[in-house]
Amino acid sequence: MLGCGEIGRLLLEKDSRFAVAAPEGDILRKEGVNAVQGDPADSSVLREVGIERAEVVVILEKASAVLGQVRQLNPKAFCVVCGGKVREVEGADYVVPSTGAAAQECLHQIHLYEKLKRKKELEKVLRSGSSLAIIMHDNPDPDCISSALSLKLIAEAVGVSSVLFYGGRIGYSENQVLVELLDLDLVPPEPKPDFSQYDLTAFIDHSPWDYTSVARDVNPDIVIDHHIQPDYQGKFIDVREDVGSTSTILVEYLQLFGIDIDPKLATGLFYGLLVDTNSFRRGISPDDIAALKVLRDKMDTELLSRVERGGISRGTRRCHSDADFLNVLGEAVKNMQVKENVVFSYVGRVKYRDAVSNSADYILKMERMEVVLVYGIIKDSLYISGRSWDKKLHVGKMMREAFHELGRAGGHPLIGGATIPLDKLPENFEEEIMSRFLKVVSRHS
Repeated sequence: MLGCGEIGRLLLEKDSRFAVAAPEGDILRKEGVNAVQGDPADSSVLREVGIERAEVVVILEKASAVLGQVRQLNPKAFCVVCGGKVREVEGADYVVPSTGAAAQECLHQIHLYEKLKRKKELEKVLRSGSSLAIIMHDNPDPDCISSALSLKLIAEAVGVSSVLFYGGRIGYSENQVLVELLDLDLVPPEPKPDFSQYDLTAFIDHSPWDYTSVARDVNPDIVIDHHIQPDYQGKFIDVREDVGSTSTILVEYLQLFGIDIDPKLATGLFYGLLVDTNSFRRGISPDDIAALKVLRDKMDTELLSRVERGGISRGTRRCHSDADFLNVLGEAVKNMQVKENVVFSYVGRVKYRDAVSNSADYILKMERMEVVLVYGIIKDSLYISGRSWDKKLHVGKMMREAFHELGRAGGHPLIGGATIPLDKLPENFEEEIMSRFLKVVSRHS
C-alpha cells in the first residue's frame, strides 16, 4: 500500500497483509503495521517496502507519479489506484473513485484478482497432464469426500480424467450414506495403489503425509486444504487456514470454472461445511458465508436429512466406526484431567482419527473450559485434537508452538491438531504433552 490516510487505515482493519510506504510510516510501525516511512513516489522508499516482489499494489496518493515509479520497478504488479477523481488513470489496472465505499471496492478488486489468479494457476497445472489421482485423507469425512468429487468435476471440465483414492475405511454411517448419495466410485486402499501411472496427483483436505497411509511416498502436484501449510513444494498449493472447510474453497473453484453444482453435490458440500465448522459455531470466515449463500438455494434438505440420520431410517445398523467413537468418548470422559482451565484426556489406542476429534468436541460442550485436548494412539503416532471457545487464544497456533518440534501441528482459532510419531515421545508421554501445552497457555493468557 502506497500512502495511507483514512482509506488506508480502513483497508488495514479489513486485511492486515499490506506492507505500507507512507509519510506516517513511523507511526504505523508503532501500531504494529509493516510500514516504511517516506514518500511513496521515491524509488528508494519503494524498494525498501519490497515493491519489486509485490503482486498487488494499492496507490492512495500522488497516483500518476507513484504509478510511474511502480511500473518501472514492477511492471507485472496488479495496480489499484484508490481515491482517483476519474475512472481512468493511465497505467492502472483498476481505479476506485473517491466515494465512501472506496476501501470496500478496493478490497473487492484485490480479492477478485486473487481468485482469478488461483483459477488460472490451477487450470494450467491440470492441463499439464491427462490423468489425475485425487487422494483423500484416511477415513475421509464429508468435507473431504465432497471436495474430492468437486475437484474431479473440475478436472473433467478441462479434459483430465481422474480417480478418487482413500486410506483406512469409509467409517461413520453418515459418510457411507454420503458416498452412496454422490454415487462415488472410490478405489480402496488394498492393494496399495500405484500412483506412478498418473500424470498428476492431488491431496484434498490434507497436506501433510501424516493423514494418508496410501500415499506416504507421493509428492503431490496439487494440494487444496484448510489445515496446515505443507513443507514440500507442489505445482499448485491452495491452503487457507482462515476458512472453515475445504468445501468452501471448492465451491469457489466450481463457480470460477463455470461448473453447475447439482442438488446432490450442493448437499454434500453444505454438510462438509456444517460438520467442519461444528454447525457454524467455529471458524466461520467471509469465504464460508459466501459459500453458504451459493449452496443454500441449490441443496436438497431431504437429502441432507438422510445424511444426518446416517442411514438409520433405512433400517441399517450403526457401523463399527460409530461404536468406536462411543468407546473413545467413554474413555475420554473417564480419563479427564483439568489443569489450569485446560481439560486433558488420553484415550489409549483408537482406530479412527475422527473418534478423537469428535470426543474433543463433546467434552468442550460438557465442560465449558477454555481449551480441551484429547489424544490417542493411531498406529505408530499420537494424534492430538484441540478445541476452544476462545478465539483470542487461537488453539491452532498454540498447538503449533507446543508440538511443532516433535511432529506436525497447527489449525484454526477454535480447532487444532497435532500428529507426533511415538518414537519422538518418552514412554510415559502424558506429562510431556501436558507440560508443553501448559507452557504455551501461560504465554497466551
